[in-house]
Amino acid sequence: MFIVWGKKAVYKKLGFVADFCTICRCAQPFLVRRIGMAGHVYYITVGEGELVGYDRTCQACGTSYTADAARYQSMAKKQAPLAELMRKTFPGFAAYWADRLSLEEKVKSSPMLLAAEERKSLLREAFLVLSPSVEKRFASTHMDKEVGFAVLATIGLLLAVPALTRVVAPDQAEVAVLVAMAAGIVLVIWQIAVSGRRFMRRDVVPLLAKSLNPLRPKKEEVTAILAELKTHGHKIGSKLKVADLLDGLKPARVVLAA
Repeated sequence: MFIVWGKKAVYKKLGFVADFCTICRCAQPFLVRRIGMAGHVYYITVGEGELVGYDRTCQACGTSYTADAARYQSMAKKQAPLAELMRKTFPGFAAYWADRLSLEEKVKSSPMLLAAEERKSLLREAFLVLSPSVEKRFASTHMDKEVGFAVLATIGLLLAVPALTRVVAPDQAEVAVLVAMAAGIVLVIWQIAVSGRRFMRRDVVPLLAKSLNPLRPKKEEVTAILAELKTHGHKIGSKLKVADLLDGLKPARVVLAA
C-alpha cells in the first residue's frame, strides 16, 4: 500500500496590523500569519507544526512579505481603519519608517532628481519584492482558466466532431476523431505555453506598475534591471517582457531613452 506523507506548510491567521507596503509605497493594513511546518498523511495535518516564520499580506494590493511579529505592539482580531490599526498595533510606525517616508516624499515631489543609486535601488526593489511569487508560479506547471477552457473545448470537439462526421461523411469518422484530438492537444499545449506570460501580464505587471509609476521609469532603466535580474537567476528577469511592463505603465510616466 502506498502512503502519501511528508511535511507541508501550515498557515495560521494571527491578526491585522499596520505597516509599510513597498508596492503601495505607503502604510497599509496587513494580515499577519504564523507559518509552521507540520507532518501530513495524505496532505492532512494535525496541529500548527514547528514555527518557521511569519508573513504579512497587504490588504490593499495582496503582496506578501516576511514579517517580524515582534515589531508589533499587538494584533487586531478584525481589520479596522488604518489610523486605528496603526495606533493599536504599530504606534512606532512613523519613527521606524522615518527615513523611508522621507524618501517617499522625494519620490512624490521630484522622482527624476533622486540620486542615481537611490533611484536604481527603488526601481529594483519592486521587482525583488515580487520575485518570490514569480519563482513559485514557475516552479511547476499551472492550469489557469484559459487552459481549463482549452481542455473543455477539446472534450467538446471529441464529442461533437464524430457525431457530425457520422451524419455528413460516415466513412471519415476515424480520421475526424484523430483530427479533432490533434487540434485539441495543440490548443491545450498552446494555452499552457502562453499561460506564463498571461500570469505575468495579469498578476505581476499591475503590481509593478503601481509601485513604479511614481518613479516615472525610463525604458532603459527597466531593461537594465530585468537584464540584471536575469543574470542573477531571477525568473522575473526572464519571464517578464519589457514591452508588457511598459504597456502596463501609465504612458505619461514612461520616459523613453533619448
